Amino acid sequence: MSRFYISMGSNMGNSLEIFRKALVRISEIPNLFLVKASSIYNTKPWGKTDQPDFLNAVLLVTFHGEGKELMRELLAIEQEFGRKRIVHWGPRTLDLDILYGEDIACQSPLLTLPHPFFWDRLFVLVPLAEITPGFVYKGQRISDRIHELGDTTAVRKEEVEWKSRPSEK
Repeated sequence: MSRFYISMGSNMGNSLEIFRKALVRISEIPNLFLVKASSIYNTKPWGKTDQPDFLNAVLLVTFHGEGKELMRELLAIEQEFGRKRIVHWGPRTLDLDILYGEDIACQSPLLTLPHPFFWDRLFVLVPLAEITPGFVYKGQRISDRIHELGDTTAVRKEEVEWKSRPSEK
């Protein structure tokens, strides 16, 4: 079993409902166990900024299988929720990325681990810090990295209930 951190993002359609349903679908992936899910955060777009704000969250899962296999499952779920890849970093109904796999490195057309931008994105780091406050990457604590990146006011925690309590499979 390997531990993976997955980011969720959405800024098209009813993003909250999409998150709720996508979490159920992710939980149904064979050989996957949902360990933790962060709160949902409302965030400004990153990269391409002329679009609506996003909802973002991060999941910690264990998965018995390879990262590429998990990524294929996540891409299929994106498709189920109408994901269209038209504009790079553009609006989307559902974006699922594997951010990090503990003790796993991967460089392939399908998956790069760690995700090349995860350590630079507050919309990923703030929810990641919520579920794993002791996270360290390249010798730097996540809390120090968040502080280093600066203004976290663009990452606002939403006071909504969106997940049921994870249970063991």
